[in-house]
Amino acid sequence: MTRKAPAPRGGFRPDDYGSRLRENRDEDQNMNENLNERFGRGKAIRNSYTPRALTARPSVTLNLSIREYAKIAGQPADVSHWTGFREIPSPSEVFDEGRTQHGTTLELTENTVVGPYISKEEYLEAHYRLLREDAVAPLRDVVSEIQVYPYLMEKDSDNSAYIYEKVFITGLTFANAGIAARVTFSLRRIGKKVNWEQSKRLLTGAVLALTPAKDMFASICRVAMVAARPLTGLEQNPPQVDIFFGGADECEIDPQQEWVMVESRNGFYEGSRHTLHGLQMLSRETFPLSEHIVDIEREIPPPQYLEQQSLKNLSSLFPTAINEVLNVNILEDWPANLPSNLDDSQMDALKRILAKRLAIVQGPPGTGKTHVSVIALRLLLENMSAKDPPIIISAHTNHALDQLLRHVAKFEPDFIRLGAWTKDTEVIKPRTLYEVKDAVKHNNPAGGLRNPALARLKQLAKEMTLLLAPLTQEKELLKSKPFEQYKVISYDQYDSLVKGGKEWIRAGAGDDPLGDIATWLGDERVEAKYRTMPEDFGIEVEEVDLEYEQLKEIEAESKLVDDEDRDSLRGLRLVFNEPFTGRQSTAVTEETIRSEMKKRDLWDIPSEHRGPVYRHMQQALKAAITKKFRELARQYAAASQDAKIGIWELDYNYLKQAKVIGMTTTGLSKYRGLIQGLNPKVVLIEEAAETLEASVSVACFKSLEHLILVGDHQQLRGHCNDQELSGKPYYLGISMFERLVRNKVEFSQLKRQRRMIPEIRRALKPIYGELEDHPSVLDRLSIPGMGGVNSYFFTHKGRETTDIQMSKVNHEEADFLVGFFSYLVLNGMTPGEITVLTFYNGQRKLILRKLREHRHLQEARFNVVTVDSYQGEENDVVLLSLVRSNVRGNIGFLEVENRVCVAISRARRGFYLFGDAPNLCKSSMLWWHIIQTMAKDPCRVGFYLHLACKKHNEKTFIKKFGSAHCAATLTRSPEDTHAAPFSYAEAATGSFKKIKTSPYKSQAEAPIYTTVFNGSPKRNRMLRDSSQFSGSPQLEDRQPYRDIPHDTQPYVDYAAGRHVESDKALAALGEREAAEARGKQLDEENFAALFSDQSDAVLVDKTKKMTLVRTISNGNGGSRGVWTGTYKPTYEPSSSKDAGPKKKEEASHLLDL
Repeated sequence: MTRKAPAPRGGFRPDDYGSRLRENRDEDQNMNENLNERFGRGKAIRNSYTPRALTARPSVTLNLSIREYAKIAGQPADVSHWTGFREIPSPSEVFDEGRTQHGTTLELTENTVVGPYISKEEYLEAHYRLLREDAVAPLRDVVSEIQVYPYLMEKDSDNSAYIYEKVFITGLTFANAGIAARVTFSLRRIGKKVNWEQSKRLLTGAVLALTPAKDMFASICRVAMVAARPLTGLEQNPPQVDIFFGGADECEIDPQQEWVMVESRNGFYEGSRHTLHGLQMLSRETFPLSEHIVDIEREIPPPQYLEQQSLKNLSSLFPTAINEVLNVNILEDWPANLPSNLDDSQMDALKRILAKRLAIVQGPPGTGKTHVSVIALRLLLENMSAKDPPIIISAHTNHALDQLLRHVAKFEPDFIRLGAWTKDTEVIKPRTLYEVKDAVKHNNPAGGLRNPALARLKQLAKEMTLLLAPLTQEKELLKSKPFEQYKVISYDQYDSLVKGGKEWIRAGAGDDPLGDIATWLGDERVEAKYRTMPEDFGIEVEEVDLEYEQLKEIEAESKLVDDEDRDSLRGLRLVFNEPFTGRQSTAVTEETIRSEMKKRDLWDIPSEHRGPVYRHMQQALKAAITKKFRELARQYAAASQDAKIGIWELDYNYLKQAKVIGMTTTGLSKYRGLIQGLNPKVVLIEEAAETLEASVSVACFKSLEHLILVGDHQQLRGHCNDQELSGKPYYLGISMFERLVRNKVEFSQLKRQRRMIPEIRRALKPIYGELEDHPSVLDRLSIPGMGGVNSYFFTHKGRETTDIQMSKVNHEEADFLVGFFSYLVLNGMTPGEITVLTFYNGQRKLILRKLREHRHLQEARFNVVTVDSYQGEENDVVLLSLVRSNVRGNIGFLEVENRVCVAISRARRGFYLFGDAPNLCKSSMLWWHIIQTMAKDPCRVGFYLHLACKKHNEKTFIKKFGSAHCAATLTRSPEDTHAAPFSYAEAATGSFKKIKTSPYKSQAEAPIYTTVFNGSPKRNRMLRDSSQFSGSPQLEDRQPYRDIPHDTQPYVDYAAGRHVESDKALAALGEREAAEARGKQLDEENFAALFSDQSDAVLVDKTKKMTLVRTISNGNGGSRGVWTGTYKPTYEPSSSKDAGPKKKEEASHLLDL
């Protein structure tokens, strides 16, 4: 499709669009035609769309700004300053030589999350150092642990260590991305097989530490990264993988050196690597929008390009009033009272997106934030000129990015996606840069770096092949010539070996000597048994670390190239071959060897000493070759970088033709040099509140004029590898989105939700207050077999345990949930309409296994996922397994409000929770509010699960699904199913029937359930509003509970408000609520004191430092790290008229996150 420039920026002429008034009445049918007309007067798009990239071959130009970016990045810098740190961690960052106890001390500057930073430099350094620490700390903890406990097995590690021993370098691959060493390794310290396809081990981009097996990090450490992990290599016995050493000076080539290799299960360095480099580059550039991001200016002006031309065409937003909105000054005359498909809050957010240079939009669950983003993108595209650069759109995950691009494709099919991993093979895959380049071939631009760099790489590979010939071409012992060539022996010694070899022939060798060294060594020649041997661990397989989709998401951004063969390296392959060495002898000392090496005639060395002498010569030769190899490796790395820039110079010519370019937030950093060469003005980031601040900061390209952040900081936050960095006083997990919102930088919030039925939505009230319900959610079908009860918190006392990977599991809860899942399926729900959520991966695996083993669910596909991997998703029914139940009241992840928010907001029609409600009430004020909300009219909390049978007009409640008492065993067939929920508030006032047992089981085997209510009795009393109580809200006193079976008494107690063990506990909850209210009031007062006058400068004390002290287990029970230091408040409160001076202690409470 070709584009012509739109009408002059002076304004649109209504007569140019008159013909479209009729067409736009059927927008879906004519959308492409209208879009084409708005962009120009070319031909309409044909139904059989052919991408522009497949039909046009624009001229190839050389963009020197990309090369300039790389030149600046390669300039020498002070390696002791953060701007000079290399991308891959140095050994000194993960390793302290001679450490004898497990711990280290670091200095970290605390992070400012309230008020401005002192300067751009302080802002960038703070985020760089925190992100660097978060990326490196997990590996440092593992190295420290191995230093102290060198024989540690994986199962005994307190730091989630992955440990591989008997590691040997077997060859090299000269790829365009660098020189990769192929290593084989043993799984002995794991002790079982590994399911590599679904394992987090050795992911491409993972950072590793290696040490000689005889050293065990006492004095030597090499840092490396996984270069590629083809499954064909990992599934061999022994497994093998390709690695890049951290720098040319760390490259190793000795095939006989045994190593131990470790990595951390926690963290993934590749996800931070490019962001760290982007921060370094940003420190050398201008920083657009720093007045808001760094200085916290709250009032935001329009983008510069909009100030120059504010007249815009809004006809696609108001299709029924085209003539009124063709020429709108959106800074002054936004149309009022015109019909559109946006609600008021969405319209306000759209106005902000279009008219503010920094636009922040918060979208609670189901409020349509992506819908608003898509409309905004369409309007921005429709008002672009032909010379405008592409709009950059990004999201935290590949899934969210593809979802956004699918919407964009409806009106802008010529987008390009950077990054090749996508599940959408119809819409997204053909528009990946790799596929576009494959469809239309361009030559490298004249003067580009690509061709010279590839030629240089080829030449260096040849030189290094010759250099390594002694280690790759010999099938026996090394020849004598290399020893003389590299000054290991003198010419006289070399001559003595040659002459002596001609005079001696080994017995049995005939007339074909094996070589002068072999002849000289004689019987002291032995096989070098330095290789990884095959292992047999039987049938036991390591448990899967991650959900498959999570694993692919992690891997997606770490590939070297965006093509289909991204799991393997291409290039010249060398295989080391050094099968023999000299016999080792403990009786021969180093001093003896040095003395023997001084002899001019090596035949004068006693035969029993020749084995150790030869080993000495081998090591000296390898050291000499390694020194020369590292010099060439430095040149190879430089040529490899030039080749990468050369690829970008070609890629630029494809990207400049696009109007929209999409990538993940990791891609924003990874391709930063390429994107900056396009001089983008507009960047939109979805899931911005889930993205660490540094990843958004690097999107502030020099040319940026308009940054749009869309997300919800009350759902998932950014992920920190080291959880101690996520909270006070470092707050690494606080996104830029959340920080700016908390600092009262202007933003818009969407108010009307379109996902959850009201019965489910009300659980979000403690988090969002009152959300409005769209009419579309009011008439959804009830869940079959549940008698109109579409949400319920089933509470139990089944205790949690811990699995082998130290993840929490609850077997009793899993059994009940699986039985209920089966019941829903038997009543007409499909497995695809049900999602099982849990906070713990161990519970996820347990439930998934039980579902697959269930006899009524054979061959079904299940959606069982962790909460963290379900952000942005939804389903008709969600079953939430909360797991935690213990006497200590510890609820772990369930205390994190953001995770809880995601968990309770995914269901459209049915939401059922399984957990220990009293324990949650006692341990968390948030859960106390959620459970109290669900206990109100209608009551949806209890010890019994309600099931309804339409056929028999009966309502039944059960307390337990055992292995013999699952829902499927209640009846012989789905048609006879007895089931359906009811309100426990109703149960408390109704008349119960007798206990009924299954007609198909004996009394001893009968499931525990009771039939109630033939019909729907009226409720005698209503729940009282909690605001009427000074303490914890309770239910009103009920009529006497007559004829109630004994086993229903726990519910009666619960419904009457006695769900905690004593009045004392209830009083404590009331005190906690009062303290929370006081704290909230104090926060508001301090915010008012700080920000009452926006013209007043906010005082900041940035002189303090924080000290990080890590203490790790000494074997008597472990702990992670402990952060210590004196926390000073970030702010001194202002002393304005309206707010008097405050105490430091009050200010420090201002943002107690």
